[in-house]
Amino acid sequence: MIGKAIALEFARKQFTVGLQYHLNRTMAEETATLLRQTTHDVHIVQADVRQPPQIRSALQEFERLYGSLHVLVWAVGTSTSALVVKTPPDEWDRVLAINLTGAFHAVQAAAPIFEQQNAGAMIFVGSLSGEQGASGQAAYSASKAGLTGLMQSAAREWGPFNVRVNVVFPGWHPSPLSASGFNTVSQKALHTLHRTPSLESVARTVSHLAEAEDVSGQVWNLDSRIR
Repeated sequence: MIGKAIALEFARKQFTVGLQYHLNRTMAEETATLLRQTTHDVHIVQADVRQPPQIRSALQEFERLYGSLHVLVWAVGTSTSALVVKTPPDEWDRVLAINLTGAFHAVQAAAPIFEQQNAGAMIFVGSLSGEQGASGQAAYSASKAGLTGLMQSAAREWGPFNVRVNVVFPGWHPSPLSASGFNTVSQKALHTLHRTPSLESVARTVSHLAEAEDVSGQVWNLDSRIR
């Protein structure tokens, strides 16, 4: 849901949009159909974020076809629900491999392109749970905490190349990861505004950060839950 909203916002601004999927090509095609209502150029690529050669090939293909890569948005996430002491090691490894190590692969793959251009922006979709944790979500919270650290390190290293890197905390949105408890009265009450941000607001923020020339190494928090 969040990834689709972000893609639609960039299409509205007439960016050429690249969509990466792993297994669900049908959803990628449906999103591409929506995007083509506002922009003529949409590129779809299949890649497993756990496989560095596939991520590298996907970005290189986009650059070859369109001449540059201006923005890379990392909106990838999976989770598992279990207490820390009951989290199977293979589930821990799976969540971190996708959420965090996959982002590391994306940074490494984008580096030669961004550095050669001496320009670019990368935005990670993170989570407030990476700062304050969440019961039963140790693997997810740890992966999102690591994502913020990865962002801040990449921002420092890429600064001399005029590449900006930031994280957005998008708040809670209905998805396969969160739908079971979404929009309950008790959950809304945890937010100072008694609501979560809209998907459109999240997408506009990501777009803003992609184009903000002097913002890097920052956490942009749209989640109003009291810490």
